[in-house]
Amino acid sequence: MDPSPVSQITSGDPPASGKESNPSRTLLVGSALLAVSATGAFLIIQGFELLQIELGFASFALTFLVGGGLATLWLAIFGLTYLWFRPVRVSYGIRWPTLRDAGWIVGGVTLSVIVAVLVEIVVIPFGDGGATTISSAAAVSNPLVIYTVFLIGNLVFIAPIEEFLYRGVIQGRLRESFGPVAAISITSIGFALGHIPSYWFGGSDLVSVSVGGALLGIGAGGFVLGAIYEWTESLLIVSIIHGILNSIGIGIALLALL
Repeated sequence: MDPSPVSQITSGDPPASGKESNPSRTLLVGSALLAVSATGAFLIIQGFELLQIELGFASFALTFLVGGGLATLWLAIFGLTYLWFRPVRVSYGIRWPTLRDAGWIVGGVTLSVIVAVLVEIVVIPFGDGGATTISSAAAVSNPLVIYTVFLIGNLVFIAPIEEFLYRGVIQGRLRESFGPVAAISITSIGFALGHIPSYWFGGSDLVSVSVGGALLGIGAGGFVLGAIYEWTESLLIVSIIHGILNSIGIGIALLALL
């Protein structure tokens, strides 16, 4: 673990150190956290889209920007609410950045990009069309504006909140019974599956090889982020890595439309 001081904030005292004696319960709780968070986000976006239709000013760009923003806010509220009732050790790692932190960030981004490229190489020969996300579909109308808003929101809102929920709360809860490797693996699978609604709203075929490959890449990236979180004990570092990776994807998508 990183020996430098970290800021650890929890909603109370977590269980005593060591693995919890009821792994079945922990797995059930972790699975429920993953399922409820993703389902809630989906229903919020769907509900906002239906509300627009009802009010007569349907805009898919608004569905993405506002509905997606509300869905992300839901993830934060859901995670904080769970912590309120059931404490989990969450390490925020708020400190002055060090050269070691910079090394983790550069290394994490580099490794994640390499993993994404390798997954792409494997999937391309079997590809059956592009996997379109909600952001890609929404940006068609005004790519510069939408992707600019998305970029800012990603850095200050989306990446930190997703890392707080997935790596901080859920991975932290699973770690209590299963240790870091299993906790990272389970959370990464849930992290990938939690992105299915993005492809659903984007109009992609959810059983296509392209979507499967995209989810595989997201899961692999989630594993990298989870491992770095365990080593550094810093949500700040993994949030920065996550934000940079998303920004790279947003930049590539914008260039493709200009």
